[in-house]
Amino acid sequence: MSDKNKSAEYFKKRYHSKDELNIYTDRVLTVPNILTLSRLIALPFLLWFLSNIDRFGLEPPMAIGAYMVLTDMFDGALAKALKQISVLGAILDPVIDKLVIDSLAIVLSFNGYIPIWAAVLIFSRDFFILIFGLRIVLDYETLITPAIIGRITPLSWVCTFTVSLLDIPLAGTILLWISVCLTVVSGLIYFVRYRNLLEMKKTKD
Repeated sequence: MSDKNKSAEYFKKRYHSKDELNIYTDRVLTVPNILTLSRLIALPFLLWFLSNIDRFGLEPPMAIGAYMVLTDMFDGALAKALKQISVLGAILDPVIDKLVIDSLAIVLSFNGYIPIWAAVLIFSRDFFILIFGLRIVLDYETLITPAIIGRITPLSWVCTFTVSLLDIPLAGTILLWISVCLTVVSGLIYFVRYRNLLEMKKTKD
């Protein structure tokens, strides 16, 4: 099977064990991982500028946010193109994405841009996903492949945050409820995948 076909098969599967060495690499300093880590480094600056919008305006946080969105879009594509899909990247990318979205939701909710209950919903969903995901990795050395809707959800929240910052009420309300629905549905999908995987593992044991 060609590397391209192997990569395609990787993203079709719902679960991946660490012993799939034909897909994973143990390298740490890959280009995709560096891009992913750069988002984590940029996060404190983004939050600081968001907390000081009255002083610096929207341009600095928008510029940093655009950089983070672009790197998030390209790190996965580069991982496939450069054959650098790694165990670290598979874990780090979704964890940092959740940290970014959760941090933004908390800061923006406290500054009145989005409802506090929306931030609680986002944080609760991601907290349980990370807890269950950590258990799966530690107990079974298996990763859950992100569902398509799970990949769309963070982007939806980014759009919601952006429109809220730009103070476009109608669009902000529509995007808020779209993001809420995606959050709930994607959370249920992850829960079902975790439950099914645990049942599979228990059956084999």
